[in-house]
Amino acid sequence: MFDLQRFLEGLDLLYASGKGREAEDYLKRGLKEAAACGDDGSILAILNELMGYYRAAGRHEECLLCARQAMELADELGLDGTVQYGTMLLNAATGYRAAGRYQEAERLYGQAYEIYRRYISGPDYHMASLHNNLSLLYSETGRLQDAKRELEEAMSIIQKLDDADSEIAITHTNLGNLCFQMNQTAEGKAHMEEAVRMFEKAPDGKDSHYASALSGLGEAYFREGNLEASKACYEKALQEIEAFYGENEYYQVTKRNLELVADMQKRQEAAKKSRVKGLELARAYYETYGKPMIEEKFPEYRDRIAAGLVGEGSECLGYDDALSTDHDFGPGFCLWLTKKDYRKIGSRLQEAYDALPKEFMGYEARNTMSQAGRRVGVFEIGEFFQGLTGFKKPPKEEEEWLSIPQERLRTAVSGAVFEDPLGKMTRRWNGFAQEPESARLKRLYRSLGRMAQAGQYNFGRAKKRNDMGAMYFSLSEFLNAAVETAYLLNETYMPFYKWKLRGMEEFQRLPQMRVCLEELMEKEPTDKDVEERIERICCDVAQELREQGLSESTETFLEAQKSEILKHLLKMQQTKGKESDEERTVD
Repeated sequence: MFDLQRFLEGLDLLYASGKGREAEDYLKRGLKEAAACGDDGSILAILNELMGYYRAAGRHEECLLCARQAMELADELGLDGTVQYGTMLLNAATGYRAAGRYQEAERLYGQAYEIYRRYISGPDYHMASLHNNLSLLYSETGRLQDAKRELEEAMSIIQKLDDADSEIAITHTNLGNLCFQMNQTAEGKAHMEEAVRMFEKAPDGKDSHYASALSGLGEAYFREGNLEASKACYEKALQEIEAFYGENEYYQVTKRNLELVADMQKRQEAAKKSRVKGLELARAYYETYGKPMIEEKFPEYRDRIAAGLVGEGSECLGYDDALSTDHDFGPGFCLWLTKKDYRKIGSRLQEAYDALPKEFMGYEARNTMSQAGRRVGVFEIGEFFQGLTGFKKPPKEEEEWLSIPQERLRTAVSGAVFEDPLGKMTRRWNGFAQEPESARLKRLYRSLGRMAQAGQYNFGRAKKRNDMGAMYFSLSEFLNAAVETAYLLNETYMPFYKWKLRGMEEFQRLPQMRVCLEELMEKEPTDKDVEERIERICCDVAQELREQGLSESTETFLEAQKSEILKHLLKMQQTKGKESDEERTVD
């Protein structure tokens, strides 16, 4: 007779001793031995264990094969309707969920729930596990409030059970990850810290779920900007994953997260090594040479000339680093004049500017010739903004605003004005920063539509046709639209394309979006989880729309969210119409 109890104790010992990679061979040997003994009950138990191993290792097809074999065997044994059968359904459902087959998973979870509800009374591990896993399904399909409700129910059950530290720790981990999805970083970190603490004090050695808690804590530290602590957590998580499962899919995801942290550290170090930031250099050059030049040669205009650095270039965005010094970098600033003053002294002031020292603080002065982009030197205020946006003044009409690309608007409002005695440059500068809300919503309406069509509709159709070109273009369009949507929801203009992701580091809303998009960019369109990642991003966007009061819809298909934006636009038009009617009545 096959000794199942002894076999499972041996499996636990493998995991506890960090030999999880040997588990597959051990389980397969167990299957053969149980089959030789004709012990169907043990075969079923081992299939459940093997199911869990393949799921954790990211080997979804093998996991689902085990699930199908387990369900067929359970039917043959007449176990339908028993608690044992419910547990087998629960394990199978979790395998389907991990493989992204959510409809089958939800159906199986529902069957397991009906069995447990019928035969289990009082606090029980089986029901707690069901609620925990069902929460993961809900979170992965964008039903975050439902997910939190299920997790809280699971926690309330587990806390009433004896010897449940491991299960409590796992639930804390799940709650932490869910909080991150809901942009509740502080609460998520608290859950991850508690999970790590509980796993580390476990008397029986480390749990295979310990790595998840470490990764979650690493994400919390990353969100807070504590890169060193984040790096330490991810490194430790990698060690745990490798010990249990080898370099599986989860290992690769964690490795990419670690690489992202390392890249961020490198960028921060590069910025520190840069001897001076571009805006600081411009201000110092102006104070040292520009201002004295104006006072000496144009004293009658010193209270009429605005000075600063606005426009193109990473230094105006504050993104310049050590690498920025290799081109078009150096001391330089802008001097802005009214149209009248420019006609009188524009050319003479430019000559005086060009005569300023050609080296400052170890940097060569920037060129003011037209072929160099005319980013510094003397400008008439209206002509300066027209060169950046196509308009001399902030537009009055909504359609005029919409004709200006966001990148050009971001350029027009980036940088700093050092001095502006007349205030005219500053008013113009601030005016371009105040795009009407209706224009923002129309841009959002369009970007949501592009996300839906490219990512949620056309990508899947292209994949079914195996049309590689259409898949690449659909994914590219989705990524661009998602970035634009994220900026619009943060109510800030999107910068030039090479700075789009860098600018997302400053987001207060959807802070996780940058990491999600970077992970998606690393994928080949043919990768099986691309559609799942697209859907998660769309779920995050839909959730943010609801949190901002821009939508009441629970739909994750963003075409439906467009209708919610349209409602707001129509309401704004109606309000504007009423105000116009009231003004006519008063007149």
